[in-house]
Amino acid sequence: MNAASATHPAPPVPPSRLGQFWQDWRRRLTIGALTLLALAPAAYMLSEAAEASRDVVYWDEFETALALILKLKEGTTPGEFFAELFSLNNEHRMVTSRLLFATSYWLTGTVNFTVVSLIGNASIVALCVVLLVAAGTAERRLRLGLPLVALLFQMQHYENFLWSGSSIDHFQVVLLAAAALVGLGRGTLRGVLIGGVLAGAATFTLAHGLLIWPVGALLLAATRRWRDLAVWCGLGALAGGVFFSGFTANQSHRFAEQSLGGALTVGRYWLALLGAVPALGHAALAPVLGGALLLGLGLLALGGALRREPVALLLALYAVAAAALIAIGRAEESRGVMFSRYYVLSAVAWALAAFMLLERFSDPRRPLRPLLAALPLLAAFNLTANELFSDKADAWIECRDRAVTRFKQHGVDGLGPFTLHPTPARATDLLRRAEALGVYRMGPICLRRPFLPDAKPSTRMAYFVDEMTVSSRSAYVSGWAALPGEPSRRGEMHVVLRSDKETYMYTAVTVTRPDVAQATGRPEWEFAGFRFARRRDRLPTGEFQLGFLITNAGKEEYIMTAHRLRLIGEGEALLAKGD
Repeated sequence: MNAASATHPAPPVPPSRLGQFWQDWRRRLTIGALTLLALAPAAYMLSEAAEASRDVVYWDEFETALALILKLKEGTTPGEFFAELFSLNNEHRMVTSRLLFATSYWLTGTVNFTVVSLIGNASIVALCVVLLVAAGTAERRLRLGLPLVALLFQMQHYENFLWSGSSIDHFQVVLLAAAALVGLGRGTLRGVLIGGVLAGAATFTLAHGLLIWPVGALLLAATRRWRDLAVWCGLGALAGGVFFSGFTANQSHRFAEQSLGGALTVGRYWLALLGAVPALGHAALAPVLGGALLLGLGLLALGGALRREPVALLLALYAVAAAALIAIGRAEESRGVMFSRYYVLSAVAWALAAFMLLERFSDPRRPLRPLLAALPLLAAFNLTANELFSDKADAWIECRDRAVTRFKQHGVDGLGPFTLHPTPARATDLLRRAEALGVYRMGPICLRRPFLPDAKPSTRMAYFVDEMTVSSRSAYVSGWAALPGEPSRRGEMHVVLRSDKETYMYTAVTVTRPDVAQATGRPEWEFAGFRFARRRDRLPTGEFQLGFLITNAGKEEYIMTAHRLRLIGEGEALLAKGD
């Protein structure tokens, strides 16, 4: 090798036409496979949310939705409507969700919480779409998309995915903040104006939507877009002025003291919120991981992430700042308990940090190598989170469904350990008024299904009926049923009503029965409990034999009992003796 060749090495030999063909196809196959892999967690969580979704008003939705449409139905002036629209609710002005409920009423005369849940969950899908479109190339989209999906679409976020009253705000505010930053990142005055509208919507979704204004100002100042910064600050001042006009904190809330101890309480809660998602429920580990996230984002910023990935870095900083504001307002009130609805901020911040880290160490010649190395960790995390938090999700569903079935039975909230609203009398009053005015009626919790033609009569099913009532209002049955040698699972139990002429089948609400598991010595029967409750006007008329059907591992077995339901006139529950 001579000196010239050593100083100026020969350029790489380009691949042959055939080699280039196979290289392109390998790239496309890899991208396609990773894309399908990324869609799997999203499909799983969205299907779980759809299965659990019901047209049921629950907890905060009584005030934010039902009370609002009652006021619209009973008559309100434009001034009163706007005052209600912008009214404070625990330091939030939830204009966007209230507008959604009002629009639903204007278009349909009611509100459907299944649809609201769909819109809320669509917000987190839209967040991913907005960020992925802005990312650019297919490789960059994968490096962003896989961490986003792995951290967002898993059971730690059960409260947002399963409850429309949470997702319509907590998912939506992050979408609006991200879309506002993407608009600013376009570098045009039009983008600033669009971003301002979206930031305004975020401001009037939840209080921490306010923080998108200083974060957006940082982006514009860093890129020396002074004219755009002036416009942005003007829009922010307008939005902030409206938000804080007449602002008062909820006096019933407990805030941390303005002392060193109070600051430490807030700081620990803040760090725990930031580290909550990767900590997987480990309370002691969460603040440590929160601190690690702050350190990592700081190092990425010092390494030039603001120049290379302004939207990703600043959206992560928005999530960090939003978590701090939540900590100020909720650290003392929650007594240190972190609610699932807040976890979306931790997940977004960690996903964006992972993306920026993958970008930092990606080689243009092998752009997916760092992602492929991280893939087992992301998959293991997602699966572990689903496994660890599925019981909490089940418990949330059960609490809601127990409250609904008792209300279906009696027409009154609060006749049981679980309630629809913290003030049952308020829930009962609102529901009765809404039904009388024809604007809302609690949706069914036990759904009619076609009787399964392949179901086989069972001679081995064990069951017991604890309670059975029929009134002019409803029919109610509770108890347990299980198959020997088979574990009981949520959603497998059905109630069968058979008359001389027809057979009807309905889903039943699954409830945990640890007493049954203990008494029978079968721990796999913990989910053998069930409740069935349905309004009489949603049931057929006649006298029916009561039966139970269980679907298990693709097979269906049923048994008809000696119990009977007389659904004629006032109705009667005929509980067989000795069964």
